Amino acid sequence: MKISHPAIPFGSTVVVIGANGYIALETCQKLLDAGYRVRGTVRNVARDRDWMHALFDTAMFELVQVPDFEADTAFDAAFQGSPTIGAAGVIYVSTPVLFDTDPAKVIGPTVNGTINTLEAAARAGVKRYVLAGSSKAIATTTYNIPYTLSTRMYNYDSILESFSPPAGKSSFERSLNLYSAARTLAELAFWSWIAKNKPAFTANSVVPDGNFGRMLASKDSDASTKSSVGALKAALAGQWDASPLKLGYYIDVQDTARLLVAGIALTSVANERILAYNSQASWNTFRQDIRAIRPELVTGNDEDVTGMEISDAHEDSQRAENILREVGQPGFVGKSDMLRDFVNTVY
Repeated sequence: MKISHPAIPFGSTVVVIGANGYIALETCQKLLDAGYRVRGTVRNVARDRDWMHALFDTAMFELVQVPDFEADTAFDAAFQGSPTIGAAGVIYVSTPVLFDTDPAKVIGPTVNGTINTLEAAARAGVKRYVLAGSSKAIATTTYNIPYTLSTRMYNYDSILESFSPPAGKSSFERSLNLYSAARTLAELAFWSWIAKNKPAFTANSVVPDGNFGRMLASKDSDASTKSSVGALKAALAGQWDASPLKLGYYIDVQDTARLLVAGIALTSVANERILAYNSQASWNTFRQDIRAIRPELVTGNDEDVTGMEISDAHEDSQRAENILREVGQPGFVGKSDMLRDFVNTVY
């Protein structure tokens, strides 16, 4: 990444929350490539220490344990460090994925964990904070209906349904709606906290949809099996029960990581919500594309779904593409390169 006149000096420590996730691993790598120290938080250091230190074989990387995001002062040690190596930046990448039909088990923990990180960042005196949002906080993926997506949108429908669920919904649909409501409320709470508390740090959020591309973790890791990587693997195998979510937009995971690092490092990105959407796709179009690269990987029947996402996100996603150019990229990584990287590293 090309970063001129960084907002926080090279060599500063940036905390990556949930560092063992699919997007988070790529974010750690991009920070290290840019010249920052990385302090990753995981729930269990003993489980992740060996493979993560082997992946990031440098003294510029360390792990700390944060098992409970809602606990008082849970993030203080990670953010404050010692008097000489406190964090200058925080990137909250891997929000816990809570799927349940009980709102109390989903919404409260998601919102409270987000606020907890903000309060810890303020106490620690960080300079920059970036939240990785979710497309589910923008709108629910809807096929074959034209509409415009923008950074001003929030998924209020999911919030309303979480309190008054429509009849006839399956438990999965109920869980997905609650997850969407939780991510929406968490990001609304994030920006509300910023407006109310006016912290000394600059805040940004990056909101991507489906992330694909290369995988840094091992093939049997959670980053492979419990992320969009696992969903695409299931879709290629025609295992639709294991890939139940509709695919709307895609972005290369490296582009998402670049945008998260840009939110930390670029003075030109300040107090923004960045829509990280490249273009639309469906599981069936991905199956067709990968069949042209490695036909033996695509088995089973196509998804029994007609059409795809046809909304328009171009105007606001142009900002994300301009930021990528500012850090030395030609723009979004193309779909063919993204899928080729996926195939070459996942299989």
